[in-house]
Amino acid sequence: MHEKIILPLKSEKPLFYNKDKLQELKEELEEFLSDKDNSYMNKVAFAERFMGCQEIQSNNSIEGYNDDVKRIISVTSRQRNNDKSDSIITNLYNGYKMILECPEINKENLKKLYTILSNDLISEEDKILMGEYYRNAPVYIYYSRILTTAPDEGVDYRFIDECMDSLFDYLNDGSSTLSATDQFIKSQIAHYYFVYVHPYFDVNGRTSRTVGMWHLLNNKAYPYIIFNRAIPLTLKKYYKIIREVRAFNNATFFLNYMLGNVKVELEKERVISSINESIHGELTASDYQTLLYILSLNGLKSCKDFASFYNRINGKTSVTTVRDEMLMPLIDKDILKVVRETNSGLNDGTNNFVFQLNRNLIDDDPAKIKKLKI
Repeated sequence: MHEKIILPLKSEKPLFYNKDKLQELKEELEEFLSDKDNSYMNKVAFAERFMGCQEIQSNNSIEGYNDDVKRIISVTSRQRNNDKSDSIITNLYNGYKMILECPEINKENLKKLYTILSNDLISEEDKILMGEYYRNAPVYIYYSRILTTAPDEGVDYRFIDECMDSLFDYLNDGSSTLSATDQFIKSQIAHYYFVYVHPYFDVNGRTSRTVGMWHLLNNKAYPYIIFNRAIPLTLKKYYKIIREVRAFNNATFFLNYMLGNVKVELEKERVISSINESIHGELTASDYQTLLYILSLNGLKSCKDFASFYNRINGKTSVTTVRDEMLMPLIDKDILKVVRETNSGLNDGTNNFVFQLNRNLIDDDPAKIKKLKI
């Protein structure tokens, strides 16, 4: 008999999850984070490092805004925005600065966060229909363009205030003695519930995920700050599971998905950290991004494979540009090894090639790296 946890959140039917079904992943994560080699992940510096270009890219990419790291760095270093596409980046940058100060998650502070995240992004029509804190009219939840079925509707606007107050009470119930993993579970319940309520007309998704990060920071659950990173890789599944939770009121599906995702991402982080410790000098932001993508690929890795993967979640870039700017620097640093050339050519007349990570630089101890396929 599984232990069913009924959540104290206002909904049409009680929202719950099965605690026992999360236990195996929960224990695996806690064992991983208790390893002395991974102790740096439990420090605020770990979270602060991610809450720049990498995290902005992940959070926005879920919404279909596929800016690469170089563009994000360029935009966040400017003093002003040139257009809406810049605001999409700088709003998250400024929102992250706010939550890094760890204010309490409450009605007034959420309003401040949403004002930052939605700056220059809300239509005039929606502004007219907004109340002081939340929307004053119905809204449909489209989840993503990749789901073509009829949209769900957000909570009746007359009950949003009551629902959001239940969320604030849940997040501020004094359970600061919970483990970091339990706080992560709590943050992901908030992540889902925010989407379920849909308190605004737009920018609900980015706000929901930022609120999840906010809770993690407030409770010093620093390793889990990277939870957005895997979602763009399985985007259709992400939206499908959110919809299934809404249909069955069972958050276990979603929590298992997020726990599994974050374990893989933490294993990637451990592998990249071991590479960084093994080379002369430091990995650049581009090097780091390239390694993340390589570790996300399954099976054969060729230059063309990598470029195709890169173009799924970034602006379209030629294969040779990806090769020259992302793969060649790692080959020059001996982090990547060219295994062989293939018979197919690239667009500059050179041959495509197969590559692999230099295993001499990697800590891939199977006792630590259990889910990641290198």
